[in-house]
Amino acid sequence: MNIAETSNALALAQAYDNRTVGEMNVRAWHAILSDLEAADVMEAIRRHYAETDAWVMPAHIRRAVADIELERARAARRWAPGQAGVAPEDALPEIEGPALSEAAIAGMPPELRAFLNKLAEEKGLTPQQAKEKLAPRRAAWEREQKAFLRTRGGEPNPLYKPTAADGEHQHSASCHGAIGELLCGHS
Repeated sequence: MNIAETSNALALAQAYDNRTVGEMNVRAWHAILSDLEAADVMEAIRRHYAETDAWVMPAHIRRAVADIELERARAARRWAPGQAGVAPEDALPEIEGPALSEAAIAGMPPELRAFLNKLAEEKGLTPQQAKEKLAPRRAAWEREQKAFLRTRGGEPNPLYKPTAADGEHQHSASCHGAIGELLCGHS
């Protein structure tokens, strides 16, 4: 925004609140608003006076312009349904429609189930792999849910293989003496 545009913005504000505008006001406002677009500043002033009768200040304009830019960015951005931040061309297919569950597969006509089984065999996939190919995000969610339930229930990690050293007590300098006997249970 240049000096003339800043002067126009202050003239618009003056039309709403009858403020006195001089050259120093224009220079002071320009120092703060020079990096903004003139059309956005004018829209910010209009929005301000549509909502309140308080005098508009440069800080109000900067906040309103930030809101205008955010609205513009949101309008330009298109996301896949149910996948914030994911462009439609990168969307996972099972999110766009209903995911295939065991009940959905069981309720399918026999011809369709046979087709899916044949497709899995042709691709050399196990039923679990076929499920992950058809609904990768759902399969990942199921794995995470099983891990969560295992952790919440206090079940041991099935992938953990203890070694001989894990069962042995590791002595340190604090193990010896009267306190060490109480803590470790040995002398």
